[in-house]
Amino acid sequence: MVTHWTEKMFLEHGDLFLKFMKRAEKRASKEVEVLEKIFSELGVHAGGKVLDLCCGLGRHSLRLAEKGFIVTGIDISPIAIKHAEDLAESMKVKDRVEFLVGDARNVLKLLKDKQRIFNASLSMWTSMGYYDDETDRSILKQLNELTSSAGVLVVQMGNRDFMVKHLQPFDVADFEDCELHEHRKLNLENSRIEGTWKFYKKNGEKLKHLTTIPVTHRLYSLHELVELLESTGWKYVNSYGNLELQPVTPDTNMIIIVGKKD
Repeated sequence: MVTHWTEKMFLEHGDLFLKFMKRAEKRASKEVEVLEKIFSELGVHAGGKVLDLCCGLGRHSLRLAEKGFIVTGIDISPIAIKHAEDLAESMKVKDRVEFLVGDARNVLKLLKDKQRIFNASLSMWTSMGYYDDETDRSILKQLNELTSSAGVLVVQMGNRDFMVKHLQPFDVADFEDCELHEHRKLNLENSRIEGTWKFYKKNGEKLKHLTTIPVTHRLYSLHELVELLESTGWKYVNSYGNLELQPVTPDTNMIIIVGKKD
């Protein structure tokens, strides 16, 4: 029985979301350049162990593995993980990357059984905020426990303050043989994006409705993310508003926040 929108999106309709995720491949090389720069500045270099939480189809994991990092990617979607494993085979990086199916909320249990400790942990593409604030705190605490002394945390999220100024209530994404129609609003009482994702199959000039998924996720302002990190055992190091590593402002659409474990 489906009990949460994430299960409907990533499990029941994982094949559709996989097609949608492929659109982000074009940004992957630049994003990994940014990660490598952040890692290097904080003492994590090739050969270091990296945990990529909510890795999707593995676009960051695979490119980090190509650069010599030892990577573990985790995602709730078996379809996405299978795709990532196939790519690892074709890219010849299977010796440096492992993919596991698992829920981010239970990452410590999943990996502690395997006695894993990482030099860096990632959560990219607004992969937190799906549940409640306490769940986000729990995930960050678990990542802290799985990260070595002086290890690094990088979290990429949508910028709540940007959405206050620039929210588009409707958007259309065209991908492969499908379209996604996204309706959204920002609830100022709880800083959650609330909306629906409607997937359609393209058939010439016509669209065939496939499914509608209600979606809600929490967005954070920078000061809230700083507090979130520091309340879960991380030391706040820096933050950036885009892939050019410029400062966060209400006009930058993302927050890349960097923490370090003491």
